[in-house]
Amino acid sequence: MKSGGIISLILSVACIVAGCFLIYNIDESSDYDISSYNPNGEIDRAITLDAAIRSEASNNIIEDPNVGILYLPYDYSLPAPESEAVDISHFNKSVFIGDSRMLGLIKYTDVDPINFCSVGFAVNEYDGKKFIRIDGENYSVKEALRKNDDFESVYIATGLNELGWSISKFSDEYREMIADIKTVAGERNIYIQLIMPVTNGFEKSRYMNPFNLKNSSVPKFNNTLKEIAEEYKALYLDCAGMFCLDNGTLDPKKSSDGAHLTYEAYDELLEYYKTHVVKSKVRIG
Repeated sequence: MKSGGIISLILSVACIVAGCFLIYNIDESSDYDISSYNPNGEIDRAITLDAAIRSEASNNIIEDPNVGILYLPYDYSLPAPESEAVDISHFNKSVFIGDSRMLGLIKYTDVDPINFCSVGFAVNEYDGKKFIRIDGENYSVKEALRKNDDFESVYIATGLNELGWSISKFSDEYREMIADIKTVAGERNIYIQLIMPVTNGFEKSRYMNPFNLKNSSVPKFNNTLKEIAEEYKALYLDCAGMFCLDNGTLDPKKSSDGAHLTYEAYDELLEYYKTHVVKSKVRIG
């Protein structure tokens, strides 16, 4: 056989092998129902770039320059979507920052996060109130985050004690806190829980509500939190209404004292946390 014929035969065999390899890998990587694609959900396996381009979710595909992988960005204007439930151990390396309501979640359920919560905590105490004990010393939340930055995510639940503030003061203080947390957290997820209202009875009681907290302020404050989440690329948990009556007040049957939750309600809230865990990037190539 002439040398030209041999070369042609070798090239033909190589093309057939390469084609089979390509078909096999396309079949493997394309095992994905694009009709059920949710860019905000948690997806464990990569999808092909072609599939992403064919979908309506392909706008603004971005590339991670560090690893050369294409991703679909998360839409931070939307609430964290429902996902497959994670094991409770997922929160062991999560920082929980919040007031007595968040403290109740830790105290009355089995969740065991890094606890930076305090009764009466408000956002203006983020870098001032020294209540976190580390190695025999007291630190503020701002300082503690820098003393122990071995965490995987941050959850923030505050706002109840701030309902008597002006929107502008709340917005300024919260933005200052989030901006600082971002400098420590980097690409790690930050979750903002929207504020839950109080019961009608609590709101009207001078004894229980000496600071005159108003349920009418809750939607305004929560709209501000949504804006902050989008601006600072934080995720927000839209669970403010899960224990509410039709009039937007907290259901007394779900509350132990008009402001805090019952044991059963805290279990429900933890289940919400477990089923709203988000990956900020969805790999597509």
